[in-house]
Amino acid sequence: MKRKVSLVLSSGGSRGLAHIGAINELEKQGFEIYSISGSSIGAVVGGLHAMGKLPEYTYWVKTINRPVIWGLLDFAFSTSGLLKGDKVFDKMKTFIPDMNIEEMSIPFAAVATDLLNEREMIFKSGSFYEAIRASVAIPTVFTPVMYKNLLLVDGGY
Repeated sequence: MKRKVSLVLSSGGSRGLAHIGAINELEKQGFEIYSISGSSIGAVVGGLHAMGKLPEYTYWVKTINRPVIWGLLDFAFSTSGLLKGDKVFDKMKTFIPDMNIEEMSIPFAAVATDLLNEREMIFKSGSFYEAIRASVAIPTVFTPVMYKNLLLVDGGY
């Protein structure tokens, strides 16, 4: 019988890609990931694992080089953030279709911060991409997300 664990994955930019190795090692050691929550890159990696698409994302990340990164930058020319982030998610959607969080094979929650009400916003349903876009919106780097009259930014903020 596998030992069940719930994962809480943190923010941390590209360092958060280490979550991929941690997930792989936990499963290799006989753990069953029972539920996942995450913020920022932790929400991205955790959600992709919950939907069974982490191998596709891992392959893509391994192929990214400097010219690819430059091609994914979409400058916002805004005072609220330098980048929009649309190009990255549009590229991901070409090989990982969107999925509603409540349909994932592992229960998943993505955390964002509501700037207007100064509280956390937890996505437990709805579009995966909508949830992670809000969760990765690092203030001044990625533009914030307007969602149901809320102004959302990175859940680790």
